[in-house]
Parts: sequence; structure tokens; C-alpha cells
Amino acid sequence: MIGIKLSQINDENLTDEQIDSIVYSGIEDDGLSSKYAFVFGNNMLIKERVNTSVEAYKNGRIKKIIYMGGLNGVSNQDNSTIPEAIKMKELALSLGVKGDDILIDATSNNTFENIENAMKLLPSDANHITIITSEFHLKRCYAILKKNYPNISVTMISSNDGFSDRDNWFLSDNSWNSGRSLATYEANLLVKYAKENKISDLEIEGFNKKVI
Repeated sequence: MIGIKLSQINDENLTDEQIDSIVYSGIEDDGLSSKYAFVFGNNMLIKERVNTSVEAYKNGRIKKIIYMGGLNGVSNQDNSTIPEAIKMKELALSLGVKGDDILIDATSNNTFENIENAMKLLPSDANHITIITSEFHLKRCYAILKKNYPNISVTMISSNDGFSDRDNWFLSDNSWNSGRSLATYEANLLVKYAKENKISDLEIEGFNKKVI
């Protein structure tokens, strides 16, 4: 197995091993603390992501939390009229996070907008942030940050949900919003965005090219 850049991947119908390498490799938590955390919205995974952020907050790993998400994201299947960020803030408050320690961006509707808007809420001297999201989504968030804000160091904390995590995504079929569908979609999206120069062209360690 060899390392390969995202943009160099041309395999169609990725294998489970390849998907695992593309999506889940190199996103380990470095254990560091930071003042600010970005928590990415998803209507279907709000509870899991907020719980993870509250745990990090109570453990002293983060001091200020920026919850992100508007109304028109792809996960808003029920046409909710309450922005994801507002739902997340309300849940975090109920779990003991102080209101003064919460900031929100309730207008963004995709990961690129999440990061662009959240960065505007940081002080100009910020040089380290924590990102909290589902494990399958971490690498895309990281790759966008490294592309657009290369001087910001990033700590990654995964929010596990029991179906899209590295140790279980492959157990489901490819039905909509299953762990398999999310991981497969994410793998192809990472390759696509790297080829389009929208994200940092990360090296994927342990990628096993198909032998034809």
C-alpha cells in the first residue's frame, strides 16, 4: 500500500478499503485544547454533535463554541424553519454550557459557508481551533481549512453516532443516509473537490490502488 494525493485517485467504484483510507485515515484527535471550537450542523445528527461539544467543554478542552448551520442544508429533509445553529445552541444551554460561551452562525448551508462564516467570528490572532463533527465529515472540514487558512492549526474531535463511524459504516447497505452511503459519498466528494482545487490536496496514507 502506498500514499497518494486525493487528486491522483481515479478508481471508479471504490472498494471498502479505499473508502476507509480516503475518509477516515489521518483524522486522529491530537488531544490538544483550544479556546474556540467549530461545531458543524446537520439536522439529523444534532444531538450527537452537541453532546460531543459539551463533553469537550466540560472537560476543559474548549472554552468557546461556535455552532453553525442554517435552514437550507441538505440534511433539512423535514423543511424545519429553525436554523441548525439555533437548535444546537438551545440543546447546549440545556446541557449546561454558559450562554456567554456560545456563538452561532445561523446562515450557512454547506461546509464551505460554515467555515467562512465561523472564521469571521474568531479574533484576528486566533491560530488554533478545534473542529467537531461526525467522523466521516472531519477530513472535508480539515481539508477546507488547510486550503483557505493554512496558518491555523486544527484539532479534530469526532462525534460518533454508531452507524457512520470508522468501525461500523461498512455494516450497512447503500440506502439513503446509511453509514455506507455517507462514507461512499464523502470519499467521492473529497476526490472531486481536490481535483477542482477547492480543498487541500491531502495525501491519503495506505491507499491501495486496484490492480487491473
